[in-house]
Amino acid sequence: MQKTLQDWFFMRDGFDTFRFLPDKHRKYLFGARERRQRDFLMGAIEETSYSADGQKSVVFGDYGRGKTHLCHNLEFSVGVDGLRVLPVYVKCSAFKSREPFSTFFQQLIRSHPVREIQRVAMAYATKVGAGQATPLNQVIRSDSIATVLTTGLAAPNLDAVSTSLRWLGGEQKIQMSLISSGLPPHLADSQDFGEVMRGLAHMFLEIDGKTPLYLVDEAERLEGVTNPDVYVTWLASLREITEIVNVGIIFFIGANTRNNLPALLLHDEIQRRIGFSNYIELMNGGRDELRAFVDEVLATSIRKGEVPESQREVVEPGALATDVPDELRAIVGDDPARLAAFPFEPDALVEFMEQVTADSNASKPSEMLMRLQRAAQRAMKQDQRTIDMAIVDAIASEAL
Repeated sequence: MQKTLQDWFFMRDGFDTFRFLPDKHRKYLFGARERRQRDFLMGAIEETSYSADGQKSVVFGDYGRGKTHLCHNLEFSVGVDGLRVLPVYVKCSAFKSREPFSTFFQQLIRSHPVREIQRVAMAYATKVGAGQATPLNQVIRSDSIATVLTTGLAAPNLDAVSTSLRWLGGEQKIQMSLISSGLPPHLADSQDFGEVMRGLAHMFLEIDGKTPLYLVDEAERLEGVTNPDVYVTWLASLREITEIVNVGIIFFIGANTRNNLPALLLHDEIQRRIGFSNYIELMNGGRDELRAFVDEVLATSIRKGEVPESQREVVEPGALATDVPDELRAIVGDDPARLAAFPFEPDALVEFMEQVTADSNASKPSEMLMRLQRAAQRAMKQDQRTIDMAIVDAIASEAL
């Protein structure tokens, strides 16, 4: 019979790994510090949602600190709480020195599913036709953009909707004659990007009663834009977007300090629009917090008693059982200390935590879980049902 991590270490329903992937396991957030940071951001998002304002923030911290996981967990939490917010995950691509702003802007608006865009545009056009909504050319200042937002995005053909989104994003050489004649060849001005975003946000608010919230991951890549002329256009465009009231945007950035943030986001005009107090640093945890993080992961994923209270609302219903398998009891000899440390031996868990605490790179959640996974796999390879000191030391030495 082939071994699996789930069977070998008596993992609960819904768990087959000790490595938690940000998108697949987005409902889980381990660590009291991590949840406090999430709850702070969720509180700000909720408060702004009351008046259909969009939350603007910059969240930064060391690489591997868990920003991507936090980003996806926010997306999940907003949906669970039923806030008047439409979370949209955006992963930045690498930007070259002369990269036009349209590359970034396309990533924002094309992160919306095409069918959802079509649905909203069709519903808005229906309300306008019934006299229940304001025509977009009276909401924004560009007739051309209003035409594409209402006609192109409401087209019955999804390819036409996708083509219209590409034009609205500033892509060049898009054939738009079937949508409307006399349109500009492409959008490139900062005010145009602002008008597109205002129009989209207005339709989402009118139809779904929600404001879009763009969760921009790996935004440290904005630092790649260094050409002086291009930088100026990026700055002007970011000003346009961040001053739109009913659009939210949170930048998640790998940076050790605030001074290491992309220069674009440190410009006074951008900081003022985002809010100086909305620059939030994710601090690394201390020794006790790291141990509590690991203990919580193990207690949640392994059938060795109650699921921690912090995770009971998100685990699969079948994972809430509190019984300990007889085979696991036999492996740990009914010793409470060994059961609490499982899949480690107690001394091996202490040593594991000493090693990751002493190594600034290993003390990050992603690296800790990676080492835990490797140690568990090594134990399986050696036909051991627990991780002992020899395995912990071997994994640590291989990481040097």
